[in-house]
Amino acid sequence: MTHSIGLIGCGGISSVWVDAVSQTPDCEITKTFDVDAAAAVRKAEEIGAKSVSDLDELLASPDIDMVVIGTPTFTHADLVVKSAEAGKHVMCEKPMSLSLGECQRMIEACDSGGVKMAIGHSLRFWGAFHKTRQLISEGLIGTPVFGQIHRMGSAKIAESIPVDGEGSDRHWRFDTRYSGGNIPEGFIHELDFSRAIFGEVQSVYCESTGNQTYGDKLSPVVVQAFVDYQDGKTATVRMGGTVGYNWRGATICGTAGTLSFDNWGGPVYHHHPDKESIEAIECLDTLAYKLELNDLIQAIASDGEPENSGLNGKKDLGLCLAMYRSMELGKRMDFTNGIPDEVAVDWQYLGKNSIR
Repeated sequence: MTHSIGLIGCGGISSVWVDAVSQTPDCEITKTFDVDAAAAVRKAEEIGAKSVSDLDELLASPDIDMVVIGTPTFTHADLVVKSAEAGKHVMCEKPMSLSLGECQRMIEACDSGGVKMAIGHSLRFWGAFHKTRQLISEGLIGTPVFGQIHRMGSAKIAESIPVDGEGSDRHWRFDTRYSGGNIPEGFIHELDFSRAIFGEVQSVYCESTGNQTYGDKLSPVVVQAFVDYQDGKTATVRMGGTVGYNWRGATICGTAGTLSFDNWGGPVYHHHPDKESIEAIECLDTLAYKLELNDLIQAIASDGEPENSGLNGKKDLGLCLAMYRSMELGKRMDFTNGIPDEVAVDWQYLGKNSIR
């Protein structure tokens, strides 16, 4: 099956999708669009495509059967709905949207349009994350029952308290009205990986620390959550910064062993109680975006659902929103069928930018 693709959004993330498409047989980006017309022209010239200044022109093109949407989060819902109504399959960057209601609107539009949609949770296809999932599916550590998953960067020493506020010169990613905060903007990747390992979320309790003055120093922000999944499985997930130390990776403990890694590209370490040494297992370096694009293409061909389905994207966002609500309310949030019970369909996180 040959796919002619329209690229909607020609910013930084578009480059990885250009690479993914170029590595996928029978796929080609033939048209580009961006609200910044010059960016669309530059990207089209770079890849040998045609730029258009009108989105409706791209969506009306009979040769295009799929779009890749790499635009800011607050634009996703409307763009997906328009694309689905035009009969185009959709690969949409994460996070899916800003509220559960918008996610559902996107799902229903794709169902009505008879098209497939995938949400770009690329990390589950990435190096050590992908290899860990594969090894668990092969039964290497038995049943995974506990995990620690971190997205902790090395923070600089902060000398003064940052100013909160919605400055007009701030990039949209740093304005919660448009990005939804840095849990869905970044940490949603690790949360999606945790769900791929442990299954449906049953409840979550989340708290935040940091941004506090100690003498002339300011502590970095750390968000941590305690997540309970189906069948008694649990994980501790953390994001934020630690001064001078880059603390990333995952440890997944099972009934017959443990897997760990501290680098996204691997290796994955196998810890077995009957072995004296720890086994280092190398990971493939296949581009994660290529794997998730292929997953969508297979779903189209088989009339199935991609791993990164719209429903999966909605549940990932639901976990992010429940973490914010847990911090606001100071209580554990329960879920039904993977969706948080006390998060209204139109609720969006609009907290302080210093916490995001």
